[in-house]
Amino acid sequence: MKKFSVILMIMTMMSAMSCENSKKNNAGVADKAAAEEVAPVAAAKSKVVVVARAAIKEGQEAAFIDVAKVLVEATRKEPGCLFYALYQSPLDPRSFIFYEEYKDDASFAAHSGSGHFKIFADAIPDLLAGELIVDRF
Repeated sequence: MKKFSVILMIMTMMSAMSCENSKKNNAGVADKAAAEEVAPVAAAKSKVVVVARAAIKEGQEAAFIDVAKVLVEATRKEPGCLFYALYQSPLDPRSFIFYEEYKDDASFAAHSGSGHFKIFADAIPDLLAGELIVDRF
């Protein structure tokens, strides 16, 4: 019982220290958020942010990367593309995300209708372990 109490006390202290560190690291964040709205309506009407998640079948990671590289390179050249990157999880090599930013809805629509996007979309169904999950912000 004494051992349990000591462990509980240590965990409580560590939790308190973690909260204090978090408060120190986030100092001013609330003030900044209040000064600059977190998600201003005007920004939501202009800039488009997309996060697309892909789970790839085991052994198909390299094939997916090869197809995705072509998409990434071509998309970065689109006039309305502000940022476009592909990330592979260091914890699960079959898990990928695309992080995308476009100037506006028209730029995103142009990307979605582009030839390189259609080629990518046609090439990946056999590589996917599940549905492609696309979130738009």
